[in-house]
Amino acid sequence: MTISEGDNIRVSDRLSQKDDAELVRIARLQLPYVTTAYEVLFHRYHHKLIKVCYRYLGSTQEAEEAVNDTMLNVFNNLAKFEDRASFKTWIYRIAHNQALTRLRKKQLDLVGLYEAENVVMDDTPSSLAEGNESIEHLLAQLSIEERSIVVFRIAGDLDFSDIALVVEEKLSTVKMRYKRALEKMAVSARSEDQEI
Repeated sequence: MTISEGDNIRVSDRLSQKDDAELVRIARLQLPYVTTAYEVLFHRYHHKLIKVCYRYLGSTQEAEEAVNDTMLNVFNNLAKFEDRASFKTWIYRIAHNQALTRLRKKQLDLVGLYEAENVVMDDTPSSLAEGNESIEHLLAQLSIEERSIVVFRIAGDLDFSDIALVVEEKLSTVKMRYKRALEKMAVSARSEDQEI
């Protein structure tokens, strides 16, 4: 390891202790020539966004592509970020739009959601794969709006107020749609259990 690589690791470690607002401020100053603060933001959100996009798209590959497009969009537009909402809300909004665009394209290409749900990674244990298929099947019963709220709440671990900002709905509307979506999923799960 050279001295500059060691220094870079120490800088990244120090930056990883900072909150999003401070990292955004530093990244705005650094980009496009130095990417250290941006990389910390990238690593902080990458896995979370993959989980969210996967729940929309049902494909690991498509989820990764949506997240890569999201992160590229963040890289190119971070200077335009206006701090009206938190960075977390902004990045989830971009990922939401990327996933919806891909989902709509899939629907236009006549690829059904049920077909996308059957995609399971080869290295996934069968019990986990069955659980994922069950969750995907229940999510497929929901409208896109309901699915967005459930995915952001459960897979994205967002507060209802952040979800309301991302989906551009009132807080009360988001809470009610979440409750109804969970009820719909519970009814579907019970009816499937009775069929078995």
